[in-house]
Amino acid sequence: MAKILIVDDDIQTTTLLESLITMNGHQPTSVNLSRNAIKEASTINPDLILLDIMMEGVNGIELCKLIKADSSLKNVPVIMVSALDDLGSKRDSFNAGAVDFITKPVRPHDFAHRIQGALNK
Repeated sequence: MAKILIVDDDIQTTTLLESLITMNGHQPTSVNLSRNAIKEASTINPDLILLDIMMEGVNGIELCKLIKADSSLKNVPVIMVSALDDLGSKRDSFNAGAVDFITKPVRPHDFAHRIQGALNK
């Protein structure tokens, strides 16, 4: 069972992702304020982090850079989960250190497959 941290300012999204993660046998933890994400990640030591891009305060791309700059978190894979579907957002996400990019709304089967793929790397 993997520990997966979800960082998204939309409570409905975190609730949905928590359900999908639980159904796939993993343990989700959600943070709805991006400014609390690094602290929570350091506390739970996740196996995977899911980040939204469009959040108040620190956006997901900046947060991904901060995670990758943190010595205790830099090896944790990050998947961006965003409603944005443009080439620039994807490029910026991968340049920040993300290993994958999933477009919202997520498709449950595809989501489960991509989560497992990131965990197996």
